[in-house]
Parts: sequence; C-alpha cells; structure tokens
Amino acid sequence: MHDPPRFSGSTGDLYSLEFYKELHRVLKPRGLLFHYTGEPRRRGAPSILKGIRERLEKAGFRVLYYDEDAQGYVAAKPA
Repeated sequence: MHDPPRFSGSTGDLYSLEFYKELHRVLKPRGLLFHYTGEPRRRGAPSILKGIRERLEKAGFRVLYYDEDAQGYVAAKPA
C-alpha cells in the first residue's frame, strides 16, 4: 500500500517515476500495489490521475483498475 500525503511541494518525490521504480523493485513478482490518490479530479485536475497511471506503467507495473470507492489505483508486478 502506498498512501502518500496530499500533493504538495514537499511530497513530489513520492509521486515520481524514480520512487515508483523503487516500489516495483522491492515488490515480489505477482505482487499487488494499492496506490491511494484521493480525489484530485474533484478539484478539476484529472491529469494528476493520468500522470500517476503513466508513471506506474513506465516503472513496470500493470495498472489493473482505478477503484472509485477506495480512491486509488490497483497495480500488479508481472511475474
């Protein structure tokens, strides 16, 4: 589970490609990641969710879906 603080200048590293690559490195093959995002699009910023998804995929995760109720992405590390 990745539950970073809200988006601000001091937490940007927790949403970076480099950090996602590190999460991917330490997760076991076939492991699942839940990345809590909250609801940034309620404030008119759907591109934040798109950017998170793109960086997770670039880091090697397969994004399975966005859970509307839990407000986050569920992603898997391939075998």
